[in-house]
Amino acid sequence: MVEFYDTEFHNVDGDALAWLMPPNTAWANIKDCGEFPCTAPLNVLFTFEDTSFTGSKPSWATNDFQIIANNTGFAPYIDTCEPSTAMNAYVCQADKLGVLLFESEDEDKVDRSLQPIYVAK
Repeated sequence: MVEFYDTEFHNVDGDALAWLMPPNTAWANIKDCGEFPCTAPLNVLFTFEDTSFTGSKPSWATNDFQIIANNTGFAPYIDTCEPSTAMNAYVCQADKLGVLLFESEDEDKVDRSLQPIYVAK
């Protein structure tokens, strides 16, 4: 998670604010991720608070917003998020999204991990 406070944008096109790459399929190797590509790019979260825009600005521009990756298992289901194909991301008018981080204390934590983890209510 990356947090931005009091950020000023000048003449920014909404499609140019970010581009979040999809996971590289070459990252799917038996040792690190099995047949499943490592998903780090799908877990990106940018939080902007007290943001100002001058000149041209995105149609969705507000003082507080979040940008999350185009994670098809999560992003489409958040009511306050709208897709941005050009950014490969979703822009969210919410401040309640966060990152849940698990730290493994196992000796083999470098060679083995448990991902993705789904949390249900």
